[in-house]
Amino acid sequence: MSEEDKLPNPDKYTPKRTFGHHNGTGRKKGSITKTTKITREILANALSGQEVNIMDALEKLSAKNPKAYINAIAKLLNYAMPKLQSTEIKAENSRKIEIKLDDNVSLDD
Repeated sequence: MSEEDKLPNPDKYTPKRTFGHHNGTGRKKGSITKTTKITREILANALSGQEVNIMDALEKLSAKNPKAYINAIAKLLNYAMPKLQSTEIKAENSRKIEIKLDDNVSLDD
């Protein structure tokens, strides 16, 4: 018996186990996994009714350390407002834009 006889024929060989879904279906892009859904529900339940305590903690942080307060607010904003993706405009005929401000105009006007 030669070595070629011992090797499986690749045309007839099928693996013993297959993993995952092979029919092209699956979770849609952007859909939430079960674990993520459960985690969000647990966090929402834990934080419900804590709005006053969170505001008090932020006020104390603002008085003690304004820089840490700003960092905390910036991190919390990620959960309240979606991040916007930056865009770049590419034009074939790009021109320089110059903005001239009058010295007599202020931001309060």
